[in-house]
Amino acid sequence: MGAAGCGSDSPAPPPAVDIGQLDVGSYATAPREIGKPGFDRARVSEGQRLGSFVPLPMDIDPRFTFRPNSETSSLLAFIETMYYLGLSVDSFKEDARGFIAGFYSLGYTENDSLIATALTNTVLLFSDQQSATSAVAALAPAVATKEKLSEPVGISKYRDALAFWKPGKQELHSFQASGQYVIYTEVKDAAKVAVGTTDLPAMISLVEKSLDTVSARLREFRPTPPDKLTDVPLDHDGMLGRSLPRPSEDGWRNPPGLYDRVGALNLSSDPVRDKKLFEEAGVDWLAYNAGHVYRAENPKGAQLVRDSHSAPSKLYRRIGPPKNLPDARCREYRPKDVLVPRFHCVASYDRYTAEVWSDQLIDVYQRISAQYAMLAKAN
Repeated sequence: MGAAGCGSDSPAPPPAVDIGQLDVGSYATAPREIGKPGFDRARVSEGQRLGSFVPLPMDIDPRFTFRPNSETSSLLAFIETMYYLGLSVDSFKEDARGFIAGFYSLGYTENDSLIATALTNTVLLFSDQQSATSAVAALAPAVATKEKLSEPVGISKYRDALAFWKPGKQELHSFQASGQYVIYTEVKDAAKVAVGTTDLPAMISLVEKSLDTVSARLREFRPTPPDKLTDVPLDHDGMLGRSLPRPSEDGWRNPPGLYDRVGALNLSSDPVRDKKLFEEAGVDWLAYNAGHVYRAENPKGAQLVRDSHSAPSKLYRRIGPPKNLPDARCREYRPKDVLVPRFHCVASYDRYTAEVWSDQLIDVYQRISAQYAMLAKAN
C-alpha cells in the first residue's frame, strides 16, 4: 500500500491493495531500466526537451486557452518520419537538411474549433544556423504551394520571415529562422472563414506577437550537439521505467518520453487548470507512455492531481473502479467522439499519479491496475 508519513503532507492512507489480486491482463507490471537510445530515439527525446521552451499559445496571447479534447489528437515532439509539415517525407528531408527534431504547439480561442481562432507554432531544431536559414527558403514556398497560398505577406517586425496567405482566406502561414531554429507559425480564424470576412493586419500582429515570445524562450534552450545526442539518458529518476509500456495498437500516438512541469502542459487538455494544479501539487515530471505518470511533491500532491483529473463533468460520468483497486477514480465520456477514448481512470500511489484511457472498459481497468502495480513494485 502507499507510504504513510506524518503531518500536513500525509493524507489518510488509501485502502490496502494486494497487487497480486489485480486483473492486469497481459500488461507488464515490473519496472524496468531504460537503456541507451539509438540516434533517432535520441532525436525524439531532444524534441521532448525542446517542448519545455516552446511557449503555450495562452502564454503568447491569453485568448488561446483551449486545446483539442484529446491529448492524442496532435503530435508534439517529432522527427521527419513522424511529422513533416504535410509535405512528403522525401521532400521534407530534401528541404530541411540538418534537421534534428521538432515540437508542435496548438491552442484555440474557443472550445469549439469550428468557430475558433487557432494559433500553432512548429519549432524545428537544426544542427546549425545556416541549415535553419536554408530550410526557411525551401520550406516556405513548398508549404505555400501545398496550402494554395498565393500572396506573400510582409511581417514588418521580422523582415526576414517568409509569410503567405490566400486573399479572402483568414489564414496566414509564416516561416522565420531564429538562430538554429525555424519557427513555423499558423493563424487560422474559422469564424471569419465561415462568414467570409478577413483581417490581415490582425493576423500579422498575432504572428509578430507569437514570434516575439517564441524566439525569446528559445534563447534559453541549450541544444545537445548532434554527436552527443545518444549520450543523453532517456530516463530521469526512473520515471519512464515505472511507466506502463504501451501496446502495439497505441503506436500511432505521441512517442513515449519525459516532460518537465512546463513541457507537460503541452499535453494537457486544460492547461489553465493544470498550470495552477501542477504548482499546488508540486508536479515536476510527467512520464508519457501507455498513459501518464505524474510525480508530485508528496502523496497529498499526488491525490490532488488524481482528484482534479477525475472530477465528473457535463462530458464525463463517474463509473466504478476496477476490482480490488477501490481507490481508483474512473469515468466514461458521454459524447461519441472518435478522438476521445470512451473510458478514463486515475489512481495515485505514494507521490505518483497514474492516468490511462481506453475505448474498452476491461482494458482501461487492466491498464490502471497494471500501472498501479508497477508503481508499487518500483517503490
